[in-house]
Amino acid sequence: MNNSNKTYSEKKLKPGKATAFFICLGIAAMLWVLQALNTVYTYTIIVPVTFKNLPQNKKPLTPIPTHISVDVKASGLKLFLVLASKPFKPIEVDFNTLKSVNKQQNYILTGSGINFKNSFKFETQIKRISPDTLYFSEKNCFQKNVPIKVPLFIKCSQGYGYKKPILTPAFITIWGDTAVLKTIDTIYSQPLNLVNINKSHQSQLVIIKPNSFISSSEGEVSIFVEVDKLIEHRISLPITALNSENFKQINIFPAKVNVKFTSLQNVFSNSDTSLFRASINPAKINSNNKCNVILSTIPGNVNILSIEPKDVEILIIKK
Repeated sequence: MNNSNKTYSEKKLKPGKATAFFICLGIAAMLWVLQALNTVYTYTIIVPVTFKNLPQNKKPLTPIPTHISVDVKASGLKLFLVLASKPFKPIEVDFNTLKSVNKQQNYILTGSGINFKNSFKFETQIKRISPDTLYFSEKNCFQKNVPIKVPLFIKCSQGYGYKKPILTPAFITIWGDTAVLKTIDTIYSQPLNLVNINKSHQSQLVIIKPNSFISSSEGEVSIFVEVDKLIEHRISLPITALNSENFKQINIFPAKVNVKFTSLQNVFSNSDTSLFRASINPAKINSNNKCNVILSTIPGNVNILSIEPKDVEILIIKK
């Protein structure tokens, strides 16, 4: 009886052939994965790319690529981690860091001249880049510098205002046929509409070329609009007469005018009040011996709300 139970227990503990097969298969798979992760491979990856500081006075002989093919040499584990970071961030290539040949006509793309880590998240060995060379030729045509203008509409929320927008760059170089360039004195960007804004704004706008035969040193312009709260101010200004030397004496009643205006917070200072000038033009006196008060000069970044009084009486004594 005891021998029978012992034989039954041994049979029960002994694994079957199918179980043993799958255990061996699992061990083999783990060993294969470990070997694959430690084996070094060369793998081709397609990466998006953007270029900046394109060479001026040069024309690309082939279209500037938007993607490049990169042969990466790395262990299986590192390749797995690199591919797990898809989609890849665009790699930025600065022409100022590229090696040039043939009197700076052609530019070579190398792993040492391009930072792939920001896109791949890991340091990798770059074996080959395709295309590996960008070809340019001299632009044998007329060139000129012109200002950039942005068709702009800005409306701030109540109680807010904005400074004069800042464009970067403010000027660009354009190339093309001499007859065509002589008709161009300004390059425009795409329009920008900002409505009910209460904070500063910055964006990139595409530069619009007048025609396809014109080339430019930049394809975009950066615009920055500083927005801040408006502060209300009131000042009293003496009124002066324009061309007063033509008369013996000019008496103005009242002699001062009250001006109410707004300016951006922390922009206007008390010293700026000296930049205001309130004037009248005696040559434009009306039948009631009155003249309109005008602000002949005002500081920048202010918005005039009211002028009181709007007109004053004058008494002129001629020479």
